[in-house]
Amino acid sequence: RVGMGLTTFIGGVLLGMGHFGAGFCTEVWQLALTQGFLAGAGVGTIFIVVSTIPTSWFSKNQGFLIGVVHSGSGVGGLVLAPLTRFLINKYTLTGALKILGVILAVGITVVSLGMATKPDELVDQEEEENIDRISTADSVSEHKVSVLAKKRMSVRSFGVRDVHSTGGVLRSQEFWYLNVAVMLAEAAFYVVLFFLPVYAIGIGLTSEQGALIAGVANGATIVGRITIGYIADLSGNINMFFITHLLVTLSCFFLWFPAKSLMVMMVFACTFGLFAGSLTPMVPLCSVTLFGQNGLANNVGLLGIGMVLTTSAAPVIARVFYEKLGQNG
Repeated sequence: RVGMGLTTFIGGVLLGMGHFGAGFCTEVWQLALTQGFLAGAGVGTIFIVVSTIPTSWFSKNQGFLIGVVHSGSGVGGLVLAPLTRFLINKYTLTGALKILGVILAVGITVVSLGMATKPDELVDQEEEENIDRISTADSVSEHKVSVLAKKRMSVRSFGVRDVHSTGGVLRSQEFWYLNVAVMLAEAAFYVVLFFLPVYAIGIGLTSEQGALIAGVANGATIVGRITIGYIADLSGNINMFFITHLLVTLSCFFLWFPAKSLMVMMVFACTFGLFAGSLTPMVPLCSVTLFGQNGLANNVGLLGIGMVLTTSAAPVIARVFYEKLGQNG
């Protein structure tokens, strides 16, 4: 309703305020309010925007393009981790949070000035080009060409379910199947990512090696998001969502669980990051496949509610099991 640019601007301000305000916190509840609620709201807002804009501009190679966009979070992790460590050493933790807040707020709000979805007139022009492309010399009637073009545009706009409203999306079985799958995948992703360093220490590795393993997994998501996105353009978004998470599950059983050495853990980190990192770009891609481009921001937001719940609860629940059952349990 307010445009992608302003939405990104608001998200950047919230994210910056969350980090900057955390630099003044002296109580846990204050940290939960600033870096938890404010920064989290900012990240969620920006996630919806970056998941929506690429597919509005391009009808082809959407998986590759969204993979490139989402790979930025992996690049940001690799850049911000050493920067944050440097700032903490030089300005203490509170000073580092304030500086990071300013950097994030300024950087994102400046970028927001160029953020926009595809204008309606360009969408109409694309439909006209589709009609010309489908048309063949005297072999297809003008009426049939128009029908075929509109059908193609309808699939792009409304997906295979041809759902035109939020209520229709919420009433569809496909939404809830996708929502549950995303929630479970998101929970597994963050549990593994958070506990990789802990597990590494538990098998006798050093804390530095544990941090290295987590960093390798994060770095592998950069390659995975771009590569899996490209393959999804060829094989289908839903198919790729299923295949990647099947491979993640197999890698956990056959690489992570029996791992007792740094080498095996590094192999698992690469495999896990390569396939599990594709979750975030696959969410908007699967939504486009099922429900089309129209209302994508709203649909990703609906799926994001479940993602927030699982990413908040899953690490806590996993920690409880870890303390009760131990590492092997």
